[in-house]
Amino acid sequence: MQDQIVEKIEDNVIDGYYSIDLNDEGVFLAVYPPQGNGKSVNESVIIEDLKKQGVVDFKYPLLVKTVKEASGTKMKIGELPPPEVEPEIQVQISRDRMEATLQIIKPKNSKPVTHELILAKIQNTGIVFGINNTALQQAFERPGLQVIVARGESPVDGTNAYIKYFVDLDSQGKPVELENGKVDFRNLNMFTIVQEGDLLAEKIPATQGISGTDVMGNSVSPKPGKDIVLPIGKNVQVLDNFKIVAAIAGQLLIANNKIHVVPVIEIKGDVDLSTGNVEFVGNVIVRGSVQAGFTIKAEGNVEIFGTVSGGTVEGKNIIIKMGVQGMGRGHIKAVGDVVAKFIENATVYAGNDVIVSEVVFHSKINAAKKVIVQGKRGLIAGGKVVAGEEIVAKTAGTQMATCTELEVGINPVMREEYQLIRKEIKKLEVNLDQAQKALNILKAMDQSSMPADKREMLLKLTKAQFHLVGQIETMRNRMAEIELAFEEMKYGRIRVAESIYPGVKIVVGALIKPIREQLSYTSFFAEDGDIKIGPFN
Repeated sequence: MQDQIVEKIEDNVIDGYYSIDLNDEGVFLAVYPPQGNGKSVNESVIIEDLKKQGVVDFKYPLLVKTVKEASGTKMKIGELPPPEVEPEIQVQISRDRMEATLQIIKPKNSKPVTHELILAKIQNTGIVFGINNTALQQAFERPGLQVIVARGESPVDGTNAYIKYFVDLDSQGKPVELENGKVDFRNLNMFTIVQEGDLLAEKIPATQGISGTDVMGNSVSPKPGKDIVLPIGKNVQVLDNFKIVAAIAGQLLIANNKIHVVPVIEIKGDVDLSTGNVEFVGNVIVRGSVQAGFTIKAEGNVEIFGTVSGGTVEGKNIIIKMGVQGMGRGHIKAVGDVVAKFIENATVYAGNDVIVSEVVFHSKINAAKKVIVQGKRGLIAGGKVVAGEEIVAKTAGTQMATCTELEVGINPVMREEYQLIRKEIKKLEVNLDQAQKALNILKAMDQSSMPADKREMLLKLTKAQFHLVGQIETMRNRMAEIELAFEEMKYGRIRVAESIYPGVKIVVGALIKPIREQLSYTSFFAEDGDIKIGPFN
């Protein structure tokens, strides 16, 4: 090789060559000319060499000029490229460790990013579970984009224990409604009768739930379901720790959130001097009538085959097959429904519906939901009938213009509660004012010389003050709940299938409309701040 170079030099044939100098001042290029028949330097060779050395930002015209002149003089053709920096791979884990995000930040002079580098960063952060390779590839292809690269598996909370009933409680105490909408007083389905040993209910136990896993591979505990106490009442037994069975044959009753089996009281004749007043935790059946001045109070249903003549009846659902002759002192109060053939000169309260097949004469009727008078006559005349949702009758009022008031739109039970609470708050506020005045007098005294009885009084008054403030706040909260219910309550509707006569006053919510002429097949409802008249349906 050395002989060949010497031979070329002797032949005076030397190819051109170049030198590249990279220093702090920049990129310098020196190109040397060929000698003899030697070849000149090709600029493409220099460019390729520059790229291999990481120089891509240079002045091409200067490079061409330097190659062309080939003077051997160093010419600055560009700046030294900045040193490569490591790419920034940001991995963030959420506070609950159920999610992790990935973001790759690459400056212009960044070193290449590889999948291995990303995975190493993720694993170094402690993420080992729920890694999404698709999201990882997305972050790799789109630097700057933040993606969710790993998700944990959330725990599945346990279910609460609950009671599964094996008896039909929904139909208990409801009269049978025929296809034409009328009530069949001969088939009432009043009671749920069970036999000894019947399975009544079963507690389905709470479950513990299923554990989850966070992105760091840690187990995440679920929230276990809440247990409940078996609703064991009277005359029932527990089998296998979870099942409730009847210990005797009798009437099923749900009271105070407990399951009872109670015998049914059946009175063959009237409730009168021979029986006295009747008070029972279960259901009561009276084959005769309730005479004037006598009372039935039952926690269950009451079924009376005769009439209530000036007596008092209270119960869950009350059915009076003949009717109520109140004589101005009859009082009927049901938690659920009241069903009767007629009601005359009586006061009736129902937590649900009042259903009458014949007439309502000069009575005070209050139903939280509906009053339906749609039997053969279906007449409401005299008195005041109030329902939270709807009043339905065939005829309202009489040709003699009997004063009759029909009111819907406000739950009468809630309204009565609201008025009682307001009165009670006024009493409590008076007591609170008196307690505060007494406290102010005691606090003004010299505490160091206060007698023991005064200190004791100061302590008692302070406790009484806090107790009164708490009572008032509780009652005001209840008033606010009732007021909200009033605002949300839809205005009700009054429907008269045949005739409504002058003398009837229609009240819907806060709106009043006296009837001044006979109308037929009508309904009344509130709309745009006024009571509107529409067809019966």
